[in-house]
Amino acid sequence: MNDWSMEEVMGFLAPLIDDLDQIPRLAHKKYRTYDAGIRLEHDPRAQASCTYCHMVAEAERRFLDRQRIVLKDLRGLKVWLIEDKAVLRWKKMDEDGRSRNYPTKQAQDFDRGHTLPGLPPKAARVSAGYLLDPTQTEFVRAQVARPRGKTVDWCVAIVPASESTKRWVDVTRESWMG
Repeated sequence: MNDWSMEEVMGFLAPLIDDLDQIPRLAHKKYRTYDAGIRLEHDPRAQASCTYCHMVAEAERRFLDRQRIVLKDLRGLKVWLIEDKAVLRWKKMDEDGRSRNYPTKQAQDFDRGHTLPGLPPKAARVSAGYLLDPTQTEFVRAQVARPRGKTVDWCVAIVPASESTKRWVDVTRESWMG
């Protein structure tokens, strides 16, 4: 696993900060346009799956012509290689930046920072995505987190440009054994 700090990772993601905010925000907004009767039938997994598809589609549209960003499909695990510095994937997260799905082998390897075919071994592995409110209906914030196996090293909240000049805030909660 590489040793990129939160400040270093967010530094080289800085040119993408508006995209990291807008992609999950727009994906959730699109999901909310579904007929209420259809949304009522969706469990949290179906909702997350639909929103994920919208995030991937929006990311593909936004990043298609950017030379420093390359989409990689690793047997179904879609990630974006940003230069040789970061590998990003899209996720629904909790407030700590953890995702709750049943991960595939390559997703587990990604989270653990293991070498994956076609990815630079020293690139930071990060998840970008969103946090919903407790009712799972309202968008709370866009986030970027650095997974480490079943935990996360850190999680940042993306601050919309209209709200602040500081575009991200560390929201990592301290964990302790007690």
